[in-house]
Amino acid sequence: MAMPLHVTEAEAAVLMLQRKRAQIVTRGHDLADERMSVTIQAQTYEPGARARLREINSELALIEVELRNTDAALTEAAKRLALAQRQEQAA
Repeated sequence: MAMPLHVTEAEAAVLMLQRKRAQIVTRGHDLADERMSVTIQAQTYEPGARARLREINSELALIEVELRNTDAALTEAAKRLALAQRQEQAA
């Protein structure tokens, strides 16, 4: 396990990851909304719509993985913050 962080560093890491997560979620919602409009176009064979739909689906799959990774990092960052807080209180 890595060396424990100071409380302020651990708090900063948690906040950074929370912001990153919010950005990922927002991008996912934006793409999901776009997919709704592109899907009908792709089904009616509008030029370029199927290619865009494939791009959207690929990016959504990557977003799902990135969200899981960020959630795992947030879990670890929260553990490290709690450890840093306990160590600070004990000192």
